[in-house]
Amino acid sequence: MRIRARWALGAVTAIGLGTVVSGSLPGGTATAQEADASLSYTCRFPSGSSHEVGVRVRGTFPEEGTAGEAVRPGRVTAAVTIPKAALPEVTALGGASVAGTARLATTATQNGTSTPVAWDGLTTPSTPVSEDAGLELAASGDVPPVTPAGTGDLTFTAGDLALTLDPRDANGGARKDAKSLAAACSPSGDQDLTLAAVPVRAGKTTAPRTAAAPEAGPPAAEAPGGTPPECGTYTGPTDDWMPGCVYLSGFSNVAKLKGATVLNDPELAEPALTNMIYMITRTGASVRQRFVAPLRSTSTFLTFGLMPTTATMEMTQRPLKPGDPGGPQDYGTFEAVSDLQTGIQSVSAHMKMSIRIRDVKVNGTPLDVGANCRTATAADIRLKGRMPNILQGGVVEGTFTIPAFRGCGAGEDLDPLLNGSVAGPGNLLRVTLGSTCIPFADISCPPVLPQPSRNPG
Repeated sequence: MRIRARWALGAVTAIGLGTVVSGSLPGGTATAQEADASLSYTCRFPSGSSHEVGVRVRGTFPEEGTAGEAVRPGRVTAAVTIPKAALPEVTALGGASVAGTARLATTATQNGTSTPVAWDGLTTPSTPVSEDAGLELAASGDVPPVTPAGTGDLTFTAGDLALTLDPRDANGGARKDAKSLAAACSPSGDQDLTLAAVPVRAGKTTAPRTAAAPEAGPPAAEAPGGTPPECGTYTGPTDDWMPGCVYLSGFSNVAKLKGATVLNDPELAEPALTNMIYMITRTGASVRQRFVAPLRSTSTFLTFGLMPTTATMEMTQRPLKPGDPGGPQDYGTFEAVSDLQTGIQSVSAHMKMSIRIRDVKVNGTPLDVGANCRTATAADIRLKGRMPNILQGGVVEGTFTIPAFRGCGAGEDLDPLLNGSVAGPGNLLRVTLGSTCIPFADISCPPVLPQPSRNPG
């Protein structure tokens, strides 16, 4: 847990202050420092043999950085020298030359907090293979910047290296049905793995951003209580995922009834919690979410324009794809992509929800729709929005189709009534996400229920 905690604290810093986005050192930068580190790695090849491999990492880093602003390295080159003893592994591919990709794991550390940052965009040109000498492959590419939370040196260090090679023909073209060679490499022995150290000074407090994300609406409501025990219990498949939880609120329009219902209404019942897991990506953050209970709301509509009808709606999450009910499945996804200039994140969400109708009253008289009046299929919901960052929360919205209902009516078939008055396309859904509570680090805890945004984002 200590390893995950260190990573997650770093991830909170990275996501919370602009996150990791792709890019390179801007042209016209006056001062820069050149990084040049010669390192030794032990690489394990597919045959099971291990060889010592030299790796020279070169790149340009800013001379200094500013707290709260991205530190953007320039283009990086990792020159990998494969010794002559390992060449049979390469020549067995059968190509006159090889080309490949390299993924160098690095760590950005500031004031004792470390964040892993993968440099996975490094590619090599087609390089001739000779049986008489070692093979040097120059893998280069742009790497993600990191936004420091405060002042102090931001230090970049090298970690494991993954190398993939593909054979090429005499003209450098890809060979049909060719096999790849993958080598997993780790730093050898006790060596200094530091690539660069960037001093970070205090940021300016008077200069506002030139662009802003849409506001999420009024201030958050009072917290429903302390941090719920379910918070953070949805965990990822590896330690790369950081667990947390949020509350969300919103509105869902029912187009045919020309009205809206409150989503996750605290007046009806205790609001449902949403568990989230986060992973830093090259462009922002990847998020998976799962509700711990159905989202409930109760609303009154004028059915057919003149008859007041009150009903409770329950939205229960379904897996995005069929799978083993007892195994891990994706229930909801969020992808956050940061704008290189403003830091504002564009967020896309996808989930599937089964909709149930119950406790129906028409003009004050109960209408027994039965215990299983729900949509025959799950509603496929895709939402988009912009926000400062997904950990702070914001607004996403989109339109969706309410599928046809089945199983409605205890003594009579009420499916036609529900399908005629509720089911159909063009229903607006606007969701406001609160700030993420990270329970083990006690960040933004307990989670608070945000007020739903009533205006478009």
